Amino acid sequence: MEVKVEGGGEFCDASYEKICMTTLRDISLESNIDSVYMNCNAAEHVFIISVKIGRVQSPITVSDMTIKGDERLTVTTETYVPKLLDLLWDRYGEKVEQISRLEIALKIDDDEMQKLMSQVVYDPRVDLNTRILDGIDRILPEGARVRQPIRSTGRITIIASENPIKEEWKENAKAMLSKMTKGDL
Repeated sequence: MEVKVEGGGEFCDASYEKICMTTLRDISLESNIDSVYMNCNAAEHVFIISVKIGRVQSPITVSDMTIKGDERLTVTTETYVPKLLDLLWDRYGEKVEQISRLEIALKIDDDEMQKLMSQVVYDPRVDLNTRILDGIDRILPEGARVRQPIRSTGRITIIASENPIKEEWKENAKAMLSKMTKGDL
């Protein structure tokens, strides 16, 4: 994970680089993030931070974590069992019985069982975005509570200030994103 901070002076930039690295490592994001760019403008009290999302695990389906049997599912990956049970109980209610730690009985027909096997139990990307936003919230100064997201594919970019967000700042953030996309930053 590469971190680059500009605009705050040598001491400020180095401090924010360390804060970014430590914070994102503490919440186990360093393997999912390619780069972080932050621009600090202390004079206007505006901060722009952009996180480029890297590798993300594919969504986990019922068939990824179970083996289908006759009216049963045998769990092969225990990690997401609580999410699987939540999905099953929500969808089928009384038709679901957890027989043991790794065995789940289902009283549903074959067509419904086939549909169930392709259902997503857990999508790491949803969790990843939430964790990245949590990390950004920890990195940005406490007083910078006025936030404006800038949409882009594969990135999460936030403008933060203690003042209302100006159009000029939005344009600067968009220009910064354009440079990042071209590889200039």
